[in-house]
Amino acid sequence: MTRIHSLLLLALLVCWAAPSNADSWLPAEPKIYVSPDQTYRVRIDPRPITSPLAYFSDKVKRREPAGAPKGHKDSKATATIEHLENAGKWIRIWSGNLSNQVAPVDALIADGGKYLVTFDNWHSMGYGQNVVAIYDGQGQLIRALALSDIVSADHIAALQHSVSSIQWRGEPHLTPEGLLVIPIVVPDEQDESKEETYLDAVLRLSDGSVISGSSPDWQRAEATAQFVARRKRDYEEQAKQAFIAPLLGPSENTERNWHGYLNEAFYRSSPDWKDETTSTTVLRDPNAPDYAASEGWLRDALLSLDYEHGTMSFASIAPFDFFVARLKAILADAEPGQLKGSKVHVAAPTSALPLLQTIFAKTGAKVFVFDPNIPIPQRPDRLKRYLSRD
Repeated sequence: MTRIHSLLLLALLVCWAAPSNADSWLPAEPKIYVSPDQTYRVRIDPRPITSPLAYFSDKVKRREPAGAPKGHKDSKATATIEHLENAGKWIRIWSGNLSNQVAPVDALIADGGKYLVTFDNWHSMGYGQNVVAIYDGQGQLIRALALSDIVSADHIAALQHSVSSIQWRGEPHLTPEGLLVIPIVVPDEQDESKEETYLDAVLRLSDGSVISGSSPDWQRAEATAQFVARRKRDYEEQAKQAFIAPLLGPSENTERNWHGYLNEAFYRSSPDWKDETTSTTVLRDPNAPDYAASEGWLRDALLSLDYEHGTMSFASIAPFDFFVARLKAILADAEPGQLKGSKVHVAAPTSALPLLQTIFAKTGAKVFVFDPNIPIPQRPDRLKRYLSRD
């Protein structure tokens, strides 16, 4: 594997081995869903939790019901189905618990109130044994399905995953024939960033059976999913090996590669890697048409009063002598002590450290170098954290 490939992989892995950020989900709120004929509706009330933080904290501690306010013993979300009478009054038909610990993400109610279908779980789309749950008109569970009951393991692996969720579906709907139609995301073997395409999964509401999956379109989709899943597994294995291996500077002098190198070098070198992050700024080639913007970023990172300077890392596509000249010109405008308390890392030969320290001397910043030619080993505790996720 080339050094450039290693750096691209490592850039993706930083968020795994550093403390990761969870997806942003709003607290679950009561929702009302109305049948297509407008004569039945269901109100879904989430189980009360004090806060998302309390919920996840209790989950880590295996304390149930997670996040529950003091005195609340409810362990599930609840649903109440009502029928609109001729007089225009909503009459309750039934009320009871759902299978969701906090709340479903979406729901549908059939004409006549004959079926209620819920989808996914708050803060974890695509996960769990009830990504689809079908209830009859009296609130009895007909069937709960995991995503693996609907599509193959390779299809699931090929889908886009966030920290909390799997992006697996579009907007489902019910048919007059008693079927549930769920648009399933079809993995794309060429470009995961382009607009998603879907293929309908069809379930029979009366028993929850999946009756799609054998058509030529589905066979093609599954073949694509197998290809994408295999490619992801190969990529992840390469990324794992790059994460384990000593880090060197990029063999290809590009902006993206230098950003990846600076981030990874920081996490391997800084004693504060668990508590801090670093900004990264790369000075472009002075002959590039977009060079001026990068010098502006360099000036802003060093001098802007709007920035909390903190820990900063710098590299240059331009020749090192040119980079040094621009640093001198920019820092000539710095006030004495302006960067006191800041830590500055520069991708440069170790021999350049005294020169860089002299350039930054009046700013009060502490200066360090990441020498691209000296391998930086992976720190054992970070490696242990990463490997424990397997």
